[in-house]
Parts: sequence; structure tokens; C-alpha cells
Amino acid sequence: MNPNEPDSHRIMHDILHRSLKREGLQFWLQTGTKDEEEDRNKNGVIDSIDDTLDIIDELKRLGYSETAIRYVEVENGYHNPETWAGVLPDFLTWAFWK
Repeated sequence: MNPNEPDSHRIMHDILHRSLKREGLQFWLQTGTKDEEEDRNKNGVIDSIDDTLDIIDELKRLGYSETAIRYVEVENGYHNPETWAGVLPDFLTWAFWK
């Protein structure tokens, strides 16, 4: 980890960067626009959203298609059970009734 590089501690990104595609996997990713307030790289996007979008980029780089990745960004959503509950029907439909 480089303490002068704000994105150097993103462990999952590093793992994905060193990974290979595994056939048959699909990914559900969700963030809320009010999950947090931190913006470590000062790009105007909160870290939870920034990190998730970068994970999606890594998954695409590995060869996963748009249909294998579902990203939901909840406007005014928080990192809490109420936000998750509101999206649960969408997740269940995506996971079990495609």
C-alpha cells in the first residue's frame, strides 16, 4: 500500500485485478447516494459509489458481460436495512426469475 495514493488500499479491486474470469458467475452490486460522505480521491463521487463503479470496470475487464452485472444505485439511499429492503424485490427478481 502506498500511503500517498488514495486508492492503494482497495483490497477487492486488487484481488479482481489478479483474477481470471469464472464462467457462470453473475454480480449484484448496490450503493446508496447517501451511503457515506467520504471522497478520498476528491473526484466528487463518494467512495462507496466510486469503488463499486471501479469494481464493475474490473469485472468487465475480466470479460464479464453487461448482463452478468447488475448495479443499482439508490437515490438518497443509505447503508442500512431500510434501503436494502426497498431494493430486495428487485434483487429477488434478478436472482431467481430472469
